[in-house]
Amino acid sequence: MKQACPICGGEASSHVLSRRGYSYVRCRVCQTVYLNPMPSPEEAARFYQDLAYFAGDEEIGYRSYAAMHRALTPHFRRRLRALAQRLPGRGRLLDVGCADGYFLELARAEGWEVTGVEVSAPMAREVARRLRIPVAPSVDPLPLEAFDVVTLWEVLEHLPEPVRELRRLAARLRRGGILMLSTPNAAHWQAALAPERWTGYRPPAHLVLFTPSSLHLALEQAGFVGIHIEKTAPLPPLPAWLERATAPLARSLADGTARPWAVALFLWRAIRLLGWAWQNVARPDLDVFMTLEALAWRSR
Repeated sequence: MKQACPICGGEASSHVLSRRGYSYVRCRVCQTVYLNPMPSPEEAARFYQDLAYFAGDEEIGYRSYAAMHRALTPHFRRRLRALAQRLPGRGRLLDVGCADGYFLELARAEGWEVTGVEVSAPMAREVARRLRIPVAPSVDPLPLEAFDVVTLWEVLEHLPEPVRELRRLAARLRRGGILMLSTPNAAHWQAALAPERWTGYRPPAHLVLFTPSSLHLALEQAGFVGIHIEKTAPLPPLPAWLERATAPLARSLADGTARPWAVALFLWRAIRLLGWAWQNVARPDLDVFMTLEALAWRSR
């Protein structure tokens, strides 16, 4: 049975890509991309219990989440700075989908009182053991209006009913509390023009993928206000020869294995700038940003 868009409820959609026996479609009303049909909740959650998702299963998970700490650090520290500007006194922070707890570790070092939610039971046990903090399997047992900040880093795309889950998170925020999240940008040029290469298409892990406007709509429907969405992580198109030549470098930076790190990062940034200049001449209409970051408030 054809499924309605999980964000706007629109019935009309167009096929985007089939992979691993699953099909992505794009809503013709709000441009959200989603799996149609959706896997069952049991099917969607099953593989998170296997630690291979976090270390080994590159097709739908991570080569090594722990090795990615180096790549994640500048993003996590930038996001913590943004939160500290708005809440200089810090407060209680809930990270949903906390994986191995690396963001929580950085946040606690900067003065936040931290709690995690992680659906992967093996990962949750490891975080609780290593950081000695409470880690819940879902938001259900967490108290209402208890947190100053809720964060979700690359989590929203894993949820079959994003608006419903965002409402549940809003209920855990104090009035005026902050939600901050990141998620793949389904408006990125690869998502439409080169879907076979776009890393956002990872069924059955990634269920719903957002454009800036559909993410804004989802947050608005969940009752958030003051919504600000920023596009980050530019990945412009490169000439075919340059893309082939630099593919190993891009992969090693993405999974944290590049050596020496500083030289590799400098080189890749220079390549991206070159690609951005080429794209501005050849295809200035393309969206080159891979990631959306949203900041929103629970209404008072």
